[in-house]
Amino acid sequence: MASFGYPTGRLRVSCSHGDPVLLAFSGELDAGTVLVVVGAVAAALAGSPEPRSIVLDLAGLHFLGAAGVRVLSAVTDHAAAQNARLRVVTGGNAVVRRALWLTGADRVLDVYPDRAAALAAADSGEFLRLTARMWNS
Repeated sequence: MASFGYPTGRLRVSCSHGDPVLLAFSGELDAGTVLVVVGAVAAALAGSPEPRSIVLDLAGLHFLGAAGVRVLSAVTDHAAAQNARLRVVTGGNAVVRRALWLTGADRVLDVYPDRAAALAAADSGEFLRLTARMWNS
């Protein structure tokens, strides 16, 4: 995984390329660090081939402010405009779950409890297998 971060080091991101692209964040996601998220998602969307899914793993955050929640919504919309699906992983992180719940973002964003669930959901083959099992039962 490649790693880069905001100049102050308050927010770090590790990136794993492929489809889905995995972006794992650690530190503080607030008004002063939202551009790290914007840049990381933009870079992922500019990759070749263009990803169909991007997984944002927020389990490593120890602060998620209102500006951070707003940027999650904005990058979700940006990804959708480029035919990519963005998934958010809380990873059992109470700080992240609470911020998403208080703002109502947990009802709008595609949120998963762990990385494995988000990666499995991002696999269109997995979706087709689940659909086939539903029809065959």
